[in-house]
Amino acid sequence: MSNELVPQDQPPSSPNALASAQRFTPAAGAGFDPYGAPAEEQGVDLSRYLAAVKRYSWLVAVVTIGCVAGAFGVTKIVRPKYLAKATIWIQGEDPSSHVAGPISAGGLLPSGGFVNLLRSFIVLDEAVKRTRMYLSPAPGTDTTVFNGLTIGDRLRPGRYKLTIAPDGKLFQLATESGQSIQTGQLGVDSIGNVIGLQWVPVAAAFHPGQVVSFGVSMPRDAATVLAGAIGVQMDENGMFMTVSYTGADPVRAAAIVNAVVDREVEVAADLKKAKLTELNKILEDQLNKAQANLTAADNALESFRVHTATLPSDQGTPIAPGIQMTTNPAYATFFQKKVERESLRSDRASIMRILNQSSDSGISVDAMMVIPSVNGSTELKAALGELTNKEATLRGLRTKYTDATPMVAAAASEVDSLERRTIPQLALALVSDMDTRARTLDADLGQAATDLQQIPARTIEEQRLSRQQVIAATLYTSLQQSYEQNRLAELSSVPDVRSLDRAMTPRSPISNSASKILVMGFVAGVGLGLAGAILLDRMDPRVRYPTQVTTELGLPILGTLPRVSKGSGANSDEMAHVIESLRSIRLNLSHAHGAAGPLLLTISSPGSGDGKSFLSSNLAIAFADAGFNTLLIDGDLRRGGLHRVLKGSRTPGLTDYLGGTATREAVIQTTPYPQLWFIGGGTRKQTAPELLGTPAMRELVLSLRSNYQVILIDSPPLGAAVDPFLLATLTGNLAVVLRTGATDRQLARAKLEMMDRLPVRILGAVLNDVKAEGVYRYYGYLAGYEAEEERKAGKDPRQIATPAGT
Repeated sequence: MSNELVPQDQPPSSPNALASAQRFTPAAGAGFDPYGAPAEEQGVDLSRYLAAVKRYSWLVAVVTIGCVAGAFGVTKIVRPKYLAKATIWIQGEDPSSHVAGPISAGGLLPSGGFVNLLRSFIVLDEAVKRTRMYLSPAPGTDTTVFNGLTIGDRLRPGRYKLTIAPDGKLFQLATESGQSIQTGQLGVDSIGNVIGLQWVPVAAAFHPGQVVSFGVSMPRDAATVLAGAIGVQMDENGMFMTVSYTGADPVRAAAIVNAVVDREVEVAADLKKAKLTELNKILEDQLNKAQANLTAADNALESFRVHTATLPSDQGTPIAPGIQMTTNPAYATFFQKKVERESLRSDRASIMRILNQSSDSGISVDAMMVIPSVNGSTELKAALGELTNKEATLRGLRTKYTDATPMVAAAASEVDSLERRTIPQLALALVSDMDTRARTLDADLGQAATDLQQIPARTIEEQRLSRQQVIAATLYTSLQQSYEQNRLAELSSVPDVRSLDRAMTPRSPISNSASKILVMGFVAGVGLGLAGAILLDRMDPRVRYPTQVTTELGLPILGTLPRVSKGSGANSDEMAHVIESLRSIRLNLSHAHGAAGPLLLTISSPGSGDGKSFLSSNLAIAFADAGFNTLLIDGDLRRGGLHRVLKGSRTPGLTDYLGGTATREAVIQTTPYPQLWFIGGGTRKQTAPELLGTPAMRELVLSLRSNYQVILIDSPPLGAAVDPFLLATLTGNLAVVLRTGATDRQLARAKLEMMDRLPVRILGAVLNDVKAEGVYRYYGYLAGYEAEEERKAGKDPRQIATPAGT
């Protein structure tokens, strides 16, 4: 036993001689444990939580099952997602397909335009209608009953309910709230024509009394939703476009993707064919106009030649064939001189430009040599050649000598003389000659113009008409060729978009949250169950753990009494553990009380049913069995029943002695157990509590101290009356019995606080009905080490009293 307790040095001969009440208060985080439990047991951490979970395992199981069931229900709502994909091939633009001119026969759209086309309502509206995405049946409805359902122009969106009559012949269509809309004969009348539906299902598709709930929405609304749900991805080259859709129904997801792709191909082909048709009409109109112009040009030329057929010809006399084409001399002379005059003017301008530039960069020989008139001047051409040679010589000398060398200086002087004096003079002389010749040519051109006026006007008019006829014929031929090509393209047009890979029904979902939801439900259930178990454990007002006794109530634990199942025999292991527990409690009480005087002890409990009478009777037997002269007093004058346990008599007893109707020798009874004597409660009286506080009771206790080594008083519960407080002050010592899982901690704390104000030393607490498991797993005893009688069979002489009362 711990030596921290202060033993009682003097016998409690009077209330004034008793020390003030003392209650053991352990240090923070520690507890008194005479059984040597590990330190973690004192902290009430993991072991307490495990014990709470075990005790409330039903709650954990119920909450877990409920959460898993809820998660299972959620999995029915949150269905797995399936991804359906299809691939579209887009024809690249061919540069060779372009026709020169403003009209082109190239591709319909750039690759990016097909993405916008796919998301347009012209594609999505039709896809919604084909897949009936505007229809939303109630979960679990057989969708085959909606086969043949289409929508009209005046659709009324909403939720509806179709009810089949018990005879299976009539139907009623109503709103979700129950308002009737239409009644008719099943299989004959169209269902929902008043709300924009066209639906004549087969009567065999329904069974009598069936109720079908469904909703319809506007196709444009469904198309808007589809536009956000459809996925489009283009490759880098822009030739392949992937269309995807994610849905809970794999078959429906594939059908939606295929419907969108098919509609995309159809619209693209229609748009391309429409363009070719429009282009064909434009070309046809242009071809008709070109044909009219060609006819008019032919008629004009024919009419002109008919009217001038009798006039003299303006053609020259032909000479031998193959020698020279007949040419009009007037035309030849005029154009020859005009060309010559223009050549002289151009050469003169070029020479003057070169001379003007020579002052800055010198004469450009190459520029001068390309002028025809310069090549015709012998002197100037020779001077330019000499300049070229001199410059080559100068460059050669400069590679070997410096400019200060006489040879280099002489060569440079010659080059400079040619560039600045000789060649310019010769060029100016040539220009003067050219001016003179130009004036002569001007006079000759005037004479040639007079000759041209003699040509009949009919020649010019005929040439004009001929040109118009040729232009009209060329344009007509070109347009006719383009028209034929475009008409052939229209008849054999191939869409720019084709479905390459159609969407197949996906076999496995891309995201199946069912398992995750179930796991989350299980984890949440376990977590909530554990939290609930710990919360209920924290809210539990009953004594369940050793630390609640040592820390909250401030009582050292004197020992524990194990739980004994019904029907346990005297030689059973459970009874052996009880005997060992009583021995331990006896030892701890002896050391807690100290060696001064006999052991006087009041035994009580906070409430009824905690096992105080069980402990009192069996502890008295344990002291007597150890050789101590022991006296057990039944101080429960209200409901005491120890006389039945010890096979004694209740009267005469304590109340009879205190009332003066019996002597001390008359109330002390012997028992079947050696060295154990007993005083019963006596005659039941209403004034019995007052008798406990009389001087006679004090004198009785003092007189018994010299005759007995151990005096135990079984008192009423602390919460029942003042009796235990009176008895505790007489003995000066108190042991409290707490039943695990039954004793109210608040009640115990309140009564112990009252006891603190009295001259009573609380030796500690005995825990009753303890199972050697969980936090109490170290409070039991090893099986197989029970004390036994050698070579002697029969009943163990150590008896265990099992009182019927408390």
